[in-house]
Amino acid sequence: MAKFKPAGSRKAASPRSNAAAIPCGILILAGSAIIAYLFYQVLKSAN
Repeated sequence: MAKFKPAGSRKAASPRSNAAAIPCGILILAGSAIIAYLFYQVLKSAN
């Protein structure tokens, strides 16, 4: 029976930097703030 090898190299994964986590976190926080603000405005206009 044939032995199958996974595609790609078997090199150890290089440690990834967390530099991309900062803009991603900012985008997530800004998006949640915008949604919360819009929800607040909808509730305020319901009165």
